[in-house]
Amino acid sequence: MKFEELTKNLENNIDPCYIINGGESFLTTQALSRIEKTLNISFADINKNVFYDSTTKTAKDIVEACEELPFCDNKRLIVVHDYINKKNEQEKKIFASYLKKPNPTTCLVFFSTNKSDFFSTLEKEKNVSIIECEKLSVEGFNKYVNFIVKSASINIDDNALSLLKEYCNYSITKIDTEINKFKTIFLEDHRISVADIENYVTKDIEYAIFDLTNALSKKDKQTAFLLVDNMLKNKEQPVSIISSIANHFRRLFFVARSDFSFLEISQFLNIKEFAVKKYKEQVKNFNIVLLKKYFDLSVQMEYKCKSGEMDGKNGLVYLIAAILE
Repeated sequence: MKFEELTKNLENNIDPCYIINGGESFLTTQALSRIEKTLNISFADINKNVFYDSTTKTAKDIVEACEELPFCDNKRLIVVHDYINKKNEQEKKIFASYLKKPNPTTCLVFFSTNKSDFFSTLEKEKNVSIIECEKLSVEGFNKYVNFIVKSASINIDDNALSLLKEYCNYSITKIDTEINKFKTIFLEDHRISVADIENYVTKDIEYAIFDLTNALSKKDKQTAFLLVDNMLKNKEQPVSIISSIANHFRRLFFVARSDFSFLEISQFLNIKEFAVKKYKEQVKNFNIVLLKKYFDLSVQMEYKCKSGEMDGKNGLVYLIAAILE
């Protein structure tokens, strides 16, 4: 189910097992919080257990905890947090066996703000509900941004908020981080302006790539290399920047050839609908032949750098210079 469907799902029934595996960390923590709030456990010391990957506990220990009955509460909550390093088949079989007939008084939650391959192998098991925390609808996104701003008691101009969304590449998690950062920078009565966003918010790598490709489309050498220099100063790795450029041109090429709707494109490329609009606008600056050429060149340069044939920084400079020709 999508994150936005979770509240309604919990109103009707609490499922025996949920997998919250990766995506927006803000949404993953909100999802876990909603489940815990719905369970309304009074004796958390007894009826709530959290197993971390760093512990020595095994799947057998976790299942034994799941089989226990709650004390003075209707349900127990068992959270398996991360569990990234437990990848052997025996562990999976123990969980799979439990999930065939789970304890009805236990809610088991596999939780990770990062993507855990171990959890992915359990998604098709019986009695498992998967909560998708990758992205929100436009309406849901704006609702949560407003919730974050209100909760932080931050005053922010509408134009500044729009720019913040763009700089954060419409990531709820990053917006939440930046809003809370402003609480430590400014006094309560300060109203955050566009200038504040420009001065204090680090652009998300994908947004920075939009700026870079705009400069490349205009053959603006000075701006292009300044943007690359800023990304490197922000600790972005050269090969990661090359990979992002290749991925960006791949998406532009797809958008240029596609007559799908914004929603269909966002689903196919696994990007937010907001980003599709920006791709649609930017694709007008390139012809389709050049898009294919730049994509192929980026992929070739990525391979040379990853294989050790060329230094990452030299490869990045070469790629930018070649596109600017």
